[in-house]
Amino acid sequence: MHHECVVVPGFGAFMLNHESARYDAKTQRFLPPSRTLGFNPEVRHNDALLLGSISRREGVSLENARLTLDASIAALRGQLQHCGEVVMGHLGVFTPGVTSESPVFNPSDDSLAVRRFDGLQPLNIVPLDYEEKVETEAYGSEPSANDPVVIPFPLKIVASVVAVIVGLGILYSTTSLVSGPRVNFASLDTGISSRIERVIDSTVSVSREILLNIAMPPAEDDEAVTVAATAQQTAPIGRYILVVGSFPTEKAARSHIAQCKDEAMKIIEMDSNYRVYVASASDINEAQSLASSLSERYPGVWVCRR
Repeated sequence: MHHECVVVPGFGAFMLNHESARYDAKTQRFLPPSRTLGFNPEVRHNDALLLGSISRREGVSLENARLTLDASIAALRGQLQHCGEVVMGHLGVFTPGVTSESPVFNPSDDSLAVRRFDGLQPLNIVPLDYEEKVETEAYGSEPSANDPVVIPFPLKIVASVVAVIVGLGILYSTTSLVSGPRVNFASLDTGISSRIERVIDSTVSVSREILLNIAMPPAEDDEAVTVAATAQQTAPIGRYILVVGSFPTEKAARSHIAQCKDEAMKIIEMDSNYRVYVASASDINEAQSLASSLSERYPGVWVCRR
């Protein structure tokens, strides 16, 4: 209900696929957004998300949670082998596959995980049909649609002259004829980058990142140089972030931070989700080391690649 991917270590991963609203040209209908639930038996790595959930629910350590999960997976495989199917609550039903390591998952249509857009019905659209009326010529014959359009030669000359004048005007309007030193004025640089994700400060309003380039005079003393250097330093976000929660709305993410009262938590928007993270790293080894050191403080912490 709260994550797009939940990995069962050593067994597989449940994944939610989201499809946006779209127009079907064949049926001439607008289709509402939808969600489908799938299962990938190839994704089996332990990201500690499920273990953290079991640990918090049962009130046990991560090691005891791992032992409980291993026993449940063994019982599931045994039931699948002897009974031929395993019902996973309201999510769906597992049946044997080609091998014991690749069971077949048949999702249920009434699962709460995929019923977020229930009630939205397709919208039938009737396309408008525009008809162009062609005037009858002087002798009563109607022009054919395949007849070429003849442009008089004087009109071609006038059009060429106008094009040359417009081109010269654009050239002279964009070229500086005044020699001298250039002055860089303060401006908002909007050509830095365009990213899907955005970092959100939980204490201020949401806004996209922009870089303010201001021409500053030379500093008069060491203190001014120190202040300017400190103001320009920013804390970059690494390629990997350590996520402690993922929420569908920014309000829910802020509410989670307010409940935890943890100043280390920050929000980043990724793929229409708001992830709460506590640290970042530049490579996977550093990220995994940080996750191990923070697992006691944040039992459900997991590594996410940006």
